[in-house]
Amino acid sequence: MKKNGLIYFIALSVAAVVKVYGSTADSDLLAWILTPVAWWVTSLSGISFQYASHVGYVSHAYRFIIAPSCAGVRFLLLTFLMLVFSFTHLLRTSRSKALWLAFSAGFSYITTILINGIRITISIYLPEFLVKNALMPKWLTAGGLHTMIGTTVYFSFLFVIYFLAGKVCTNFFGVSCGIKSVQHRKKIGSPVFWYVVMVLVIPFLGRLYHNEWNGFGQYVLIVTGICAVIVLFLALITRRAEA
Repeated sequence: MKKNGLIYFIALSVAAVVKVYGSTADSDLLAWILTPVAWWVTSLSGISFQYASHVGYVSHAYRFIIAPSCAGVRFLLLTFLMLVFSFTHLLRTSRSKALWLAFSAGFSYITTILINGIRITISIYLPEFLVKNALMPKWLTAGGLHTMIGTTVYFSFLFVIYFLAGKVCTNFFGVSCGIKSVQHRKKIGSPVFWYVVMVLVIPFLGRLYHNEWNGFGQYVLIVTGICAVIVLFLALITRRAEA
């Protein structure tokens, strides 16, 4: 822990600064992530967006805005911290640890743009499809559906990111970091841990501080339910692969 303390301190400090910055910044200040996300959504969906200063990227045809809240900053920080805290201690030299810190930042940024674009594209088309075909459950609100889509996409791809990072760690840093290794398989709970902390624990503390609980119960049920299903599915796949 002492050998990695500086790296962890830098990672947490950067995350804290970006968190505060992202929670107050408008679309102009978040252009570094909103612009590539909007471009990727356009590439995936074929929908054109126009930029509105301080608002975000707007599609009048679909009545959809890629606003600062859609930037994916929380997922970016989640991924960054997961990569730093999951793999840094496996590296041997200070130089390799510093390189991994830089890689974690860049890799988190790129994957956040790609995955967030997929999430937004689904969020545009799926509600319209469900409503058009009368498949939208009466108990499910638009906000609930939005949470379901976000949780499914982000949580699922978090394991993909973790797996790819393990491959990079093994192939380029010369350390046995792959998920298939016996030592690291025990730590596959890392994506679950960081997702729960960033998506449930921190929001819970924020709600507790402001004493604002409206809609939080449904949010927790949806997130925990979907995460449980995905973890169970991955566990079944892992057992079959090992059989």
